[in-house]
Amino acid sequence: MISNEMQQKIDAFVAENRENILNDIASLIEIRSVSVDSGKEAPFGEGCKKALDKALEICDNMGFATKNYGYYAGSASIGTAEKEISIMGHLDVVPEGNGWSVDPYKMTIKDGYIYGRGVADDKGPAVLGLYAIKFLKDNNIPLNYTYRLMLGCSEERGMGDVEVILKEEKVPTFMFTPDADFPLINGEKGIMSAEARFPLDGATIGEFFGGLVSNMVADRASVVLHDVSREDVGELDANVFEVEESDGTIRITAKGKGSHASKPEGSVNAIYLLLHLLSEASYLSLCERKACAAAASTLTDYNGKGLGIDCEDEPSGKITHISGCASTENDQLVLNYNIRYPVTAKGEELEERLDRHLFSIGAAGGVLSDSKPSYRSVDTPEVQALLSAYRDVTGDMSEPMVIGGGTYARNFPNAVAFGPEFADMVNPAGEGKGGVHMADECTEIEGMMKAVKIYIRALLNLNELKL
Repeated sequence: MISNEMQQKIDAFVAENRENILNDIASLIEIRSVSVDSGKEAPFGEGCKKALDKALEICDNMGFATKNYGYYAGSASIGTAEKEISIMGHLDVVPEGNGWSVDPYKMTIKDGYIYGRGVADDKGPAVLGLYAIKFLKDNNIPLNYTYRLMLGCSEERGMGDVEVILKEEKVPTFMFTPDADFPLINGEKGIMSAEARFPLDGATIGEFFGGLVSNMVADRASVVLHDVSREDVGELDANVFEVEESDGTIRITAKGKGSHASKPEGSVNAIYLLLHLLSEASYLSLCERKACAAAASTLTDYNGKGLGIDCEDEPSGKITHISGCASTENDQLVLNYNIRYPVTAKGEELEERLDRHLFSIGAAGGVLSDSKPSYRSVDTPEVQALLSAYRDVTGDMSEPMVIGGGTYARNFPNAVAFGPEFADMVNPAGEGKGGVHMADECTEIEGMMKAVKIYIRALLNLNELKL
């Protein structure tokens, strides 16, 4: 039980550090840290390297013991106890995409919100976790555990950073990641990556390109057409399609609405828009129209029917699927799919169903990778300690939930995702904007300060447990 005196200390700490928190977030936002394959000195690219350097500099200045795991990840810790409680966030971000009203790499404060790529996913939350541990340090709380903030650099591209961390550090006794929603995430759907290849004959389509990353609904898709005139294309809806003529070719670009792959509701996939248009285009060959029609059929919904794998369960709801990337390779149209499947579903059975469906529509391909679902009981003392902290601060008695997103928690034996997003946060950015992986990504400042208080209380609760 947190005493009134301790609560007053928490409130005072958050008030005193409000500007410091925002300034530290701003310093990380200005670094474009999109994870890419790179060399040994910067395995996930110069942007991620710079972001980790900056984050560890912030931690060093606070007096934490810091480590750099070859720029795969970093950490900051206090305490020397054998057992460890960790908070794990990430410094890499998805590409900015299109449609921003502010500079994505300059944190903007407006009407009580901060805007920028990474303010919500996950640079901002990582800083909140840092300040929660800082409270323990600044207030000389007797520590029953070592407390470590772990900072990954490739969460958005498969979490290849986790393997390196686990080689360097012991598995935490308990870990939570501030990379989701309150009240608490006790389960995560399986995440499957797949592709389908549709044969082309090279008659008219010179290049097809859509999307930027597999876990983000494509908000742009383009095709380059040969031996086609502007008159052949005809009049298209200017709100959806752009048409350009250059060097004897026509380029058509479709404009959609992006979103995180785990929450495709309300998104508009530009890959589908363009494929549907091309499937009915008389200026394409029959082979090309068939390929586009078959590919489009896989994206007519986002609950698995288009891939022949629709299913659902009570804990986690319906399966979802999107195509985040598309391209042309060796006279083939290639679509990549990001699939989030229910916690009780079997990946092997879904793979068999997917293979049969792709064969039935004349496509090759199949599953590329499969990260199994995770599901943890809410009855453990650790989870109850987090829930108690959330409920004491907010008064909200909502129950934990299962999400379609994939967080670091799925890689650890005793871990959950815990905040910092509140379900009742008003989105000031408008439809199709404001959320994670969207243009004008934003989060409420007061909500962030409330989240720090929750995290501090959570650590204090955990410190009293005998794990």
